Amino acid sequence: MSSVPLLLYACLGLLAQVKDVVHVWEVGPLTSSLLSAAMTGSALTHSPHHTTLLMMLDLSKPEELWATLEECLTIARSAMRMSFDDNAIKALRDCRKRENNPKNETYEGETEPFPLKLCIVGGRYDEFKEFNSDRKQLIGRALRAAAHALGAGLHYHSCRDTSLVRRAKDMLSHYGFGSQLTKGVCIDYEKPLLVPVGLDSFTQIGLNFGQGRNAHILESIKQMYVTHIPQTTKENENPQDLEDPANDPNFREPIIDRLRAQREEEIGILLQEMLEGRALKIPIPEPM
Repeated sequence: MSSVPLLLYACLGLLAQVKDVVHVWEVGPLTSSLLSAAMTGSALTHSPHHTTLLMMLDLSKPEELWATLEECLTIARSAMRMSFDDNAIKALRDCRKRENNPKNETYEGETEPFPLKLCIVGGRYDEFKEFNSDRKQLIGRALRAAAHALGAGLHYHSCRDTSLVRRAKDMLSHYGFGSQLTKGVCIDYEKPLLVPVGLDSFTQIGLNFGQGRNAHILESIKQMYVTHIPQTTKENENPQDLEDPANDPNFREPIIDRLRAQREEEIGILLQEMLEGRALKIPIPEPM
């Protein structure tokens, strides 16, 4: 399983007139049950309409990038089905359609947005920018097209670039507290891409898929990408790399491991009771 995390974003809003708090869930290693627990937990205090998934992809590893994107989407969809019923998912998707297309205009060829708010973040731009122009353009076009098909934003990021760190903070404040994004779109493949939701199109990207289902569009984008950059297969991965690091024998802590296993079992039982309506919430113990 990919170690690239998904974030269900939030933090403390200090710049607004009224201080506010939203929650951050960093999910990795990525599993449907773990992500579902985060979705369910966030829905205890806020509507799912206020939840945003930030999907972090490693731009410096193009041979794993599309496989990771597909894996994240598959697990996120599975987690949603575990957390919400079909009517709730349909309501989320309909709301996204209205948000992304308030004038109800006819799209060119498109798309069923991802039910939850979604942003694709391409990390390690400081390494990616050293790639040749053709590769940067190929990866950028594929990510722009995927983001547009999913109704997602697209941001390139590097923790080693102060301007990109500042831009990331603006993005997080926007998703967490509704503040305005810094104006501007960057679709120059020689620069870090910045494409907010709804400000791109397949025509601008230079693609034409005609009328089609989302799955078909994403498959077409995938074929465009993997034809030039084949993806690393699961057979080539070390199975130990896919396991929970907590199970690594090099980091055994018998007492802590027993307490962790006990708490995970308790949370599993309480989460099941909550999903079945027999409990309102998971009790949080007082700190020791």
